[in-house]
Amino acid sequence: MLRIAFTNLKPGTAKTTSAVWLAYAFHRRGLSVALADADPGASALEWSDQAGGFPFKVAGLPMKDFHRRADDLTADVVIGDIPQVEDHAPIARSAMRWADIRVVPVAPNPIELDRMAPMQDVLDELDDVLKPGSFTVVLLTRVVTGAASGPSARRVLERQGYDVLSTAIPRRESFAQSFGAEPDTNTAYDQLATELLQRAGK
Repeated sequence: MLRIAFTNLKPGTAKTTSAVWLAYAFHRRGLSVALADADPGASALEWSDQAGGFPFKVAGLPMKDFHRRADDLTADVVIGDIPQVEDHAPIARSAMRWADIRVVPVAPNPIELDRMAPMQDVLDELDDVLKPGSFTVVLLTRVVTGAASGPSARRVLERQGYDVLSTAIPRRESFAQSFGAEPDTNTAYDQLATELLQRAGK
């Protein structure tokens, strides 16, 4: 089982979008997938309802002991859509303990980059309880193709000590307006699935 948690200090960083699109990418490869919606707002569950159901397991787990309950979801890949740390710290911290890979989605703008130093403080505080062999990576999202902001953000994050994934998610309407619909195939999220499997040694 590979456990992936999308997490960030703040809301609005494409955690739910990324979790759902990645779940579809793994599902289309023939892997069994479960999506754990840990956000009290239940955005992933609502997406599933509007889409007429996902073709994989989805469960609401907005619980402070997420790291215990999420293991009841048996699948090749379990993805956690985790609420923002600043408003739901107990749930988020529990999910970060549970994950094999913590993915922090970040758009290349000053506001989101500014919050990454406090996010590192959270990770440092949890260091003693994080799963052995687990790791944290940053996923650049809403990247404007050809603009300097994407490479610049990558340099800033790497200087802060973050491991930034090679895959970057471009800014596209197909991602931004996809809530409630079935995600497309052959996108950057398929590349993300490949990279995460490689990073996990799968």
